[in-house]
Amino acid sequence: MEAWYRAQALWRLVSGASKAPTISTPPREGEEDKLEAWQVKADKAAGIMFLMVEPMQRVHFRGIKDDAVKMWGALEAVHMQKRPGTRFNAYDDLFSIRKRDDEDLQSLINQVDTSVHRIRDLRSTGFTLDQLDDELASMTLIRALPDDYNAFVSSLLLKDDLDKIAVQNAFVREDNQRKRRQDDSPTVGNRFLHFLHFLHLLRLLWTLPRRL
Repeated sequence: MEAWYRAQALWRLVSGASKAPTISTPPREGEEDKLEAWQVKADKAAGIMFLMVEPMQRVHFRGIKDDAVKMWGALEAVHMQKRPGTRFNAYDDLFSIRKRDDEDLQSLINQVDTSVHRIRDLRSTGFTLDQLDDELASMTLIRALPDDYNAFVSSLLLKDDLDKIAVQNAFVREDNQRKRRQDDSPTVGNRFLHFLHFLHLLRLLWTLPRRL
């Protein structure tokens, strides 16, 4: 969508770089015409964006469908959340790319470039190389977990950041909890067996008077 707006010379307006011309008091010659031309382009950008998205996405435009800048911001807030969990999924998509049998190498290059561009878009302003290193280490740990850790992975991806130390501490706590549950499981089993034995004794006592 961004490329299309650039091709139509509307991207500066949608991104907010192009502001509405100001009108002097009293208006100078040509100012009102410039404002009118800008407003026509703004209406065009908003209308096209409304038509380009799927009908179910238009709910995000409620109350702002005449403002292309706010509409674009609403789409970014929903689909380009700059959170660790979203970046993890983007990195997962990147590392999962494989060449198909019927795919040429240029297509493979395009896939990788698209994925990398998406990851960059998901980074917050001021994102540093040190943060990248920590995040990659955290993501590698998370990605290495088997399916029976899915609930634990989901809880990690809901965090506001994937700080390496915090993730490592979470791993240690999860490991301790699993070991504790394993240690407790025989005790729970024994308690259940004792309970069954108790029920059996009650049944015998219940039938005892009848036998007498």
